[in-house]
Amino acid sequence: MASSYDDIPDFGLLYDSVPLYAARQDVGFYLEEAKRAPGGGNVLEVGCGTGRVLLPIARAGIPITGIDDSRQMLERCRAKLPGGPGGGERVTLAQHDMRHFDLGERFALIIAPFRVVQHLTTIDDQLQFLATVSRHLAPGGRGRLIFDVFNPRFDVLVSADGVERQDTPEQRLPDGRTLRRTYRIARVRWVDQVSEAELVYYVDGKRYVQAFEMRWYLAAELRNLLARAGFRVNAMYGDFARGPLVDGCPELVVTAESLSA
Repeated sequence: MASSYDDIPDFGLLYDSVPLYAARQDVGFYLEEAKRAPGGGNVLEVGCGTGRVLLPIARAGIPITGIDDSRQMLERCRAKLPGGPGGGERVTLAQHDMRHFDLGERFALIIAPFRVVQHLTTIDDQLQFLATVSRHLAPGGRGRLIFDVFNPRFDVLVSADGVERQDTPEQRLPDGRTLRRTYRIARVRWVDQVSEAELVYYVDGKRYVQAFEMRWYLAAELRNLLARAGFRVNAMYGDFARGPLVDGCPELVVTAESLSA
């Protein structure tokens, strides 16, 4: 699975400069869950990016491994580690495809924050990912998988018209360049439950397009998918404050355990 992030120069810097990402409410949730990991066990973050979730967990004294398929994102994360790229005794970073990795250890908690699972657009990809996760969870039901996806708003999907809309007003980057960003849904593939999305970065007026596909799920579908892969759902929340799963809630936040680990 090639990373679209690495097609854009300085993408880690651009990503970290988007206010919408910094304002997300998920960091506290995942940090609390990491603190609850059995025996203070180690944590694996799938799709760790530039460390938005990983670094707060590491600062809390919890050993954590982060994997991502983007070289640029990992380089940006590594540069933020205590003491620089070679620092961070509690942090291990590695480049891997989320569907196929073998880290040679098991984890008390595996997390996939910020809709990472929505990049798995086919059932085969989803099942491969879940099988790989299961092999890396602590045995005997002592390990958990936690991830989130957005709760699809069908009114938004139906009204997708391919028009660019701004989500990041023009701002100045630390190096003096300007950045603004727009987004658009180019196409909705209803049968596949996939949105073809584009994030468009304008850096000093030059246009860079990050095109990717997002698979959207319904709650019942996730329960069936996890059961098929040998997982039991422990809880499903509608937001990061652990609110109930109701019509109109913004998120589907899932905690599950593998029955075969």
